[in-house]
Amino acid sequence: MFERRTDLTRLVAAAETGQIGLAADRTNVTQPTLTRDIARLEARLGGRLFDRMPDGVRLTPLGAVAVEHAKRILRETADAERAVAAARSGRAGTFRITATPPWTETVLAAAAARFHEAFPAVGLAIESASRSEGLRRLAAGRADLHCGGIDAGEALPGLVRRETFLELTAGIVAWRGHPLLDGPVRPGDLARHPWIDFDWQATPERAGHLPSLGSILERLGAVAPVLRLGAAGLFALARGPWLAWLSIELLDCLPDGPVRPVPVEIGRFRYRTGFLARRSAEDLPPFRALEQAVRDAALGRSPGRMPPERAAGDAGSG
Repeated sequence: MFERRTDLTRLVAAAETGQIGLAADRTNVTQPTLTRDIARLEARLGGRLFDRMPDGVRLTPLGAVAVEHAKRILRETADAERAVAAARSGRAGTFRITATPPWTETVLAAAAARFHEAFPAVGLAIESASRSEGLRRLAAGRADLHCGGIDAGEALPGLVRRETFLELTAGIVAWRGHPLLDGPVRPGDLARHPWIDFDWQATPERAGHLPSLGSILERLGAVAPVLRLGAAGLFALARGPWLAWLSIELLDCLPDGPVRPVPVEIGRFRYRTGFLARRSAEDLPPFRALEQAVRDAALGRSPGRMPPERAAGDAGSG
């Protein structure tokens, strides 16, 4: 119906002033230009919008309907522009974050506090998820950032960027009162205890050459039960007989050190990690500030610093 915003503003101005000349002055155009614009709209809408009177113009029934909608469109456009400006400046909005345990309890807890100081009006919706699930949500537009997990150099969709800036060690861990921490540990000891799977999938190799909890359990011939949990698993792990396979360095950052590494080389694996980000979200200054808060928190809580990787080919096969 309306091709340009000027169609809306000029139509409303003519209706409110009742004078083509006054409406032209208000909208900074000449009277002939405004007259042609109104005639063009009338031709497109199939009827007269104004009755021409000796003292000006008066809306027709068709014109009244058109003006009502024009005003509503202008209001909604202004509201949308204010909302977008607020989100861009950090005065509104919510960023959706997924992360693998224990990133949620360590890195993101610190990063969220720092971010909130700078952008108190911006919300953060944080959920526990495996790296593969986080990537699926990013690709589907249901998340803006995923933190943690093994960076296997997997292929990424073009709308997602990877940044790898940490080297961590995964290992078998248990609560600090677990009997396996008291003495030598044999593979059979590990096989007899129950496990918590934080990735929700105790399956064999995730990417062929990469270890996983599933491959560790397969190697051990474990028959003990596996409890599949997300971040809530840390509470169970810190209070019971469970074993898990997690980042050792980040667990060291938990208050009071409730979880400790089991003294065994089985399952030890050095890996690279960081975050995955939706490129469109990175257009927003508050989101870039959030990324920096995550970097600062992660590097401040782990000795495994490495130069960030931001290769142009991140959207490819890696």
